[in-house]
Amino acid sequence: MNSILSKFLNEFNSSRSYTENYTGDNMSKDEALKILGLNSEASQNEINKAYQNLMKLVHPDKGGSEYFAQKLNAARDKLLKK
Repeated sequence: MNSILSKFLNEFNSSRSYTENYTGDNMSKDEALKILGLNSEASQNEINKAYQNLMKLVHPDKGGSEYFAQKLNAARDKLLKK
């Protein structure tokens, strides 16, 4: 799972427009899948499992980033249509 987070962080940091203009409201399904490290065939269970595993790494209460936690929430919500 760390490789998924590393890949996301590398892509995230290399894309200035992504970091400056991104909000969960306009997140595409492709962006949400990329954030969670999933493919378009991911089940609801796989989405939740990926979310939970990544959230353990980036949660602010665990020394992570509130910003990344918000992005994970937005990605999960987009894919689960919450």
